[in-house]
Amino acid sequence: MKISVPLTTDGYLPDKYSKYSAIKRAGQPVVSFPIKITDVPERTECLALSLIDYDAVPRTGFPFIHWLATNLPVQSITEDFSSVFEGPQGMNTWASRFYGVDDEYVISHYTGPMPPEKPHRYTLTIYALSQVVNVKDKFFYNDFRDELAGKILTKTELIVNARD
Repeated sequence: MKISVPLTTDGYLPDKYSKYSAIKRAGQPVVSFPIKITDVPERTECLALSLIDYDAVPRTGFPFIHWLATNLPVQSITEDFSSVFEGPQGMNTWASRFYGVDDEYVISHYTGPMPPEKPHRYTLTIYALSQVVNVKDKFFYNDFRDELAGKILTKTELIVNARD
């Protein structure tokens, strides 16, 4: 399985999907970027994804989850998919009591990269699953991992850079 996302000529995620987006909610960029997916295994019933910022660890003490979603259709993911997808999306790190964000939409949909002091690398992982995952909307990362166990046919990761 192969994945790709649009990048600027200097290799960064375009501004409209990250810190410099003109479309924000509770101060967070909320327009998700498109993901081109090819060579999906034949037995794939659905896809799942995670977008995690491991470069946040020195600043926050933990990786920052920007997007979790599962039971995605077996096709490429269009721009702003997070806002229209009716399947389960998980809680991102803005749901943490350490941040105090009380916007239900923001904490349970895509929120784009906001690197504070230098560019960050975001790990986008797409999972091809052999069966639909049994989670409800607003699930947490631990539930996501538990439910994916034994269902992953293959997974592919892509590092997506975002400028500060």
